[in-house]
Amino acid sequence: MSREVLDRYREAIERKVEAEKALIDCRARVAIIEKEIELSGKASDTPSKSSTEQFIDANRDKLEPGDIEFLSERHRGAKEVVRYSEISESSLKRMADDGTLEIRRTDSGHRRYRTLSVVRYLIERRSAANEGND
Repeated sequence: MSREVLDRYREAIERKVEAEKALIDCRARVAIIEKEIELSGKASDTPSKSSTEQFIDANRDKLEPGDIEFLSERHRGAKEVVRYSEISESSLKRMADDGTLEIRRTDSGHRRYRTLSVVRYLIERRSAANEGND
């Protein structure tokens, strides 16, 4: 293959990735807005931005497509967080107990992890790892 063909192929893949990121971002925003409407009981012509949307806007360059999709729910159970973050369940519990991760407890006492705090933690961890590689 010629260099020109490879460059065009690379550009096409990069455009596809950007389009996929934008699609996931749109789906997450729709899910957040629908949830806000459901919780408020009424539709608004100009919904205010939730803390999640503000976080996404402020950290867009640091987020991966999976982050935005994960943020589509306000809280997630431990198993979902483990699958998403690859942090062990015992570490999650410890981090919740020491205040690193925000949680709420269900009526039965189970932890539900606030997705925003999980993603914020992962971004900080990625940044620290990148600084160590510089």
